[in-house]
Amino acid sequence: MRSVRVALAITLCLSAAVVTAAPDAGAKARGSYNFYGSSSHNAYSSARSHVEGYQGYLRDTHGVAVPAHTEAFATLPAPAVVVERPQTPVARVAAPATIDVGADIAAHGAVDAEVAREASDAIGDDIERIERHVKRMLKHAEELGDKEAVSILASIEKNLGVARRGHADLHEHHAEETISPQTAMALAQKVNDALRASHADHDKLMKRLHEADEPAGK
Repeated sequence: MRSVRVALAITLCLSAAVVTAAPDAGAKARGSYNFYGSSSHNAYSSARSHVEGYQGYLRDTHGVAVPAHTEAFATLPAPAVVVERPQTPVARVAAPATIDVGADIAAHGAVDAEVAREASDAIGDDIERIERHVKRMLKHAEELGDKEAVSILASIEKNLGVARRGHADLHEHHAEETISPQTAMALAQKVNDALRASHADHDKLMKRLHEADEPAGK
């Protein structure tokens, strides 16, 4: 009986040692890196959902077709859209079309300013969160000297920059007295295409990280 008690005591001690063992030196850094990677992935999904929700609103409420996706901005710059406004200079924004704002509003109606600005705020918050997390991931990759991750993150940041500028154009248009649904759709598509390209690179990076964490031979 005594030997059984001794064996149990040894087992409990070993279990406690396993539970209280400190993580290795790189665990904190890896954990933070994975946290920011996962958080930015969720923010991408939220941003694209907000953009596409707004585009769906423009389609269903104003009868404006959702444009097809373009290629990644890292290799193909977005062509400009020319927005023609009566009595005002021509403004260049983003997408291959010429939009007569007056005719557009007459044909499709002006966008509800409250809906537009609510969508714009949500998209802007998501992009800001993605950028914050990606910058932290980039800092970690640079500290590790992980050149491949740094290269992927540079591409991610490049397309995020396009998305941010597209959002700034959209936000500016939403601040106007009347909001053209076709212009709003074109600008939202610029944001969506850039987010799509950046998100694809982010998925590539996360896949690489996942494969690096897998045990050898798996």
